[in-house]
Amino acid sequence: MNLERQSAVFVWTDRALFVGDRSETSLHSHHALELCIALDDLGIDVSAPDGPDLRGSPGAMVRAGASHRLAIPGPKVAVLYLDPQSEVAASLQRWLEPDDIRGLPDAVVRDLRGGFRNLLESADSSLPDAEAACASLIGSFTEEAPRPSVHWRVRKAMERIERELDDPPNLESLANDIGISPSRLRHMFKEQTGLPISRYVLWMRLRAALLEALEGASMAESAQEAGFSDAAHFTRTCRQMFGLPPTAFTPVDSVFVAQQPPP
Repeated sequence: MNLERQSAVFVWTDRALFVGDRSETSLHSHHALELCIALDDLGIDVSAPDGPDLRGSPGAMVRAGASHRLAIPGPKVAVLYLDPQSEVAASLQRWLEPDDIRGLPDAVVRDLRGGFRNLLESADSSLPDAEAACASLIGSFTEEAPRPSVHWRVRKAMERIERELDDPPNLESLANDIGISPSRLRHMFKEQTGLPISRYVLWMRLRAALLEALEGASMAESAQEAGFSDAAHFTRTCRQMFGLPPTAFTPVDSVFVAQQPPP
């Protein structure tokens, strides 16, 4: 590949995409559902204590919470992490049933690689390009229904959460602020963001801390900025969500952050 970037991270409110180099991991599990595809013909190796043992697979899907090891023989990989409480992750996990880990069909992955390679090869590629690549990947295994435009009340709740990440408002306070009942806000928020409010808060905190770290802040500074109790809490949460510590994402050439869920 003729690369303009060696690596890039794209972050939304219910998912994150890493494209670049990824070293071998030890046995681990994490909170996010994971889709991983090799950007070359060498494939990826994925194994679990009780099987399966995939070697040279073009890609793999790993259920949230499933213990596994991952190795990337080739130089570049795309890894998409999805919050398991999001609607799209629930649909993908139905595709996985009854397995915890499944290899992705070679024909499907070959059609998808170009979109992810473009994120490294083109200096002009940005969030819309990453959203299109992820939508193609997700759409290969499920039909993700488009979400409605974010209602102004939900948008206002999202903006307040982001402003007050160090001490996030509770459901009742948010509902009172925008003039609707807590039950109505809970329903609207999940419908339009794909996440319960508590999960949205966690993603926003983790996103804020990772961005601080990617921009050169220390782990302690990053944790404090995002409202984590300390660097250990930030690191523990990052491992739970991604199976990797925050330092695994640094350094990275480009970071893109969406202000709302992908369309």
